[in-house]
Amino acid sequence: MKKNSRSKNGSSLAESAVAAIILVPIALAIIDLIVIVAANGINDTAAKSAARAAANQQDAVTAGQAATNAFSTFHTSNVITAFSGDSDWNPERVVVETRITVHLPVPFPGFSDLTFKAKDVEPVVAHN
Repeated sequence: MKKNSRSKNGSSLAESAVAAIILVPIALAIIDLIVIVAANGINDTAAKSAARAAANQQDAVTAGQAATNAFSTFHTSNVITAFSGDSDWNPERVVVETRITVHLPVPFPGFSDLTFKAKDVEPVVAHN
């Protein structure tokens, strides 16, 4: 009887190719997920920082300036392509909403840019 003439190296190459077809898209999706989680955390931190800064002010004008100063510490990059924020101050509370646009490093069709919104409400702690 004749033994199997196929090489084990050839079957290993085929197995590696199939594994790469499956594992490469998964690895690329994981990279996007890491970017999404990090960007969402940055957005939440920006909203919280701006709300805390504005809550320590005694009027709407200085609260808006404090929130803007807090926003200025967060910069755009190749991944975070846009950053904006709004604040609303009244004598009882401050509401800050931030928005960032994230460009995914490995874009999937229809999902190359994502926009995240964060909102934080803090009680005003500064008193006249």
